[in-house]
Amino acid sequence: MRHLSFSLFSGIARRYAHGVAAAIGTSAMSAASLIAMANLTLAQEPKPIAKHDRWVTSLTFTADNARLVTAGGESLQYRPGDLKVWDVKTGELLTNVEGAPSNQWSVALLPDATRAVTSGYDGKVTVWSLADKKPLASMEKRKGWCRSIAVSSDGKTIASAGEDGQVTLWAVETGMETKTFKAHEAAVYDLAFSPDGATLATTSTDKTAKLWDWNAGTEKAKLEGHGDAVWAVAYSKDGNQIATCGADRKIKVWDAAGKETATLEGHRDWVSDVAFSPDGAKLASVSHDRSLKVWDLKEKKELANVGLFKSTAWAVAFSPDGRLLAVGTHKDSPRIYDSNTLAELFGRTTEKPAEKPAEKPAEKPAEKPAEKPAEKPAEKPAEKPAEKPTEKPAEKPAEKPAEKPAEKPTEKPADKTDKPAAK
Repeated sequence: MRHLSFSLFSGIARRYAHGVAAAIGTSAMSAASLIAMANLTLAQEPKPIAKHDRWVTSLTFTADNARLVTAGGESLQYRPGDLKVWDVKTGELLTNVEGAPSNQWSVALLPDATRAVTSGYDGKVTVWSLADKKPLASMEKRKGWCRSIAVSSDGKTIASAGEDGQVTLWAVETGMETKTFKAHEAAVYDLAFSPDGATLATTSTDKTAKLWDWNAGTEKAKLEGHGDAVWAVAYSKDGNQIATCGADRKIKVWDAAGKETATLEGHRDWVSDVAFSPDGAKLASVSHDRSLKVWDLKEKKELANVGLFKSTAWAVAFSPDGRLLAVGTHKDSPRIYDSNTLAELFGRTTEKPAEKPAEKPAEKPAEKPAEKPAEKPAEKPAEKPAEKPTEKPAEKPAEKPAEKPAEKPTEKPADKTDKPAAK
């Protein structure tokens, strides 16, 4: 399938596409065909989700597909953090938990969905009551950044990790530490339990991911191949696939034993998060290049590219039923998409911001350097040597054409490529 860059779809287009699918059977028509039909109509701004201009650095859906839980804050570090719950049908903000002393970098739900667990830049792991909007327990092992947390499938164990390279395990009901082991020599950026609960995957700035028998604290496999820090890890629902991504702009797919099966390339900046569709056929990824991509894992190809967002993208998640896809960014998020058509259901449109960054870098460096050096050096040296002595014409054409074309085209492209990497 050729690469597709999706625009936003109008409500009429979506109803038309779904109506056609119902009439002829969804198996007879691919998602790409439905999208192509929908694209024949004019795009429409998505319904706005409740105003939220803070960072969203982590998000997850509830098991009933009805709510989206996000974590983030005013900044990535020591400004106040927050935990929020959204209605995915209306975009309404249902619960707003504020008061965390620092950004909440990671969020996971306990099985009862009445409690959420977060980790903060201040090193604390907190269990929150979503109904009371208050912390039920606070667990602190490390003074530095606690980058990630994960909850085991049985809901009894929390794993946390951070910049000290250690993994700490906690009992959910007592809040007591049960085990700590050294996982990496460098910072641990992400971790995930396998669906059967037997294995814990970790990623690090040491360019590796590892698989652990977390009960014993022993390493089962080391996943090597990334060329820079590994930012995130995810398991497929059946536990047969593992995906990692990182600062080398690559996504790697592995089998359950840690053998590499695919490398996916296409992002132009750090890839910050990945998520499998429930059926394991697709993988979603987001990046600091301000885009969302969807990949076909069987064909190992990019299916779709959504963006540009107005800011860097940090988190992505499929709903448990696979119908929805959520993205967290620096500003104007969360965004919620129909995962089949990639029509944006809630959030801010990505179509208009996508046009400007795409056009300007291509036009300005190409047009201005071509016009100015061609006009000034050609006209002035030709006129002045005929009228005046040969001394001054030799000096002026050599100075002005050489300085101006060299400065302007090189400065502006450099600024624009630096900014995503800095953020």
